Amino acid sequence: MSDAQLRAARRRLDRRLAAIPDKARAAMAAELDAAASQVVFAARTLVPKKSGRLASTIRKVAGEHELQTKVVAGGAATTKPVRNGADVSYDYALGVEFGTQDTPPQPFFFPAYRLTKKRAKSRIRRAVSKAAREAAKS
Repeated sequence: MSDAQLRAARRRLDRRLAAIPDKARAAMAAELDAAASQVVFAARTLVPKKSGRLASTIRKVAGEHELQTKVVAGGAATTKPVRNGADVSYDYALGVEFGTQDTPPQPFFFPAYRLTKKRAKSRIRRAVSKAAREAAKS
């Protein structure tokens, strides 16, 4: 996609998000937060526990708007030089998830996401439907 297409898509998304009623938005935000917590728990359970540092970096962070919560792993605590004396560094969370030239992959992040995705989607749908029914009664 070009930059213009991305900006147009973002504007459409912003308009759709603005049209969501406040009660439905609050219900969705609560369920999204719960779903993110489940992904964090599952990923921490699945991560290889060599030192425990990688597991401690799995967390949820706020997104660009209230209906976005990101689950991330790694960061400054797991970033190290490629080899001693090298200027280039890498986040070994990626090396664990996808493998390296010397080590096989030990996926923990995407299996946790796939494990919780279906349940999270249905919980969010139910929350929105319930909010819509309650709004219709009012």
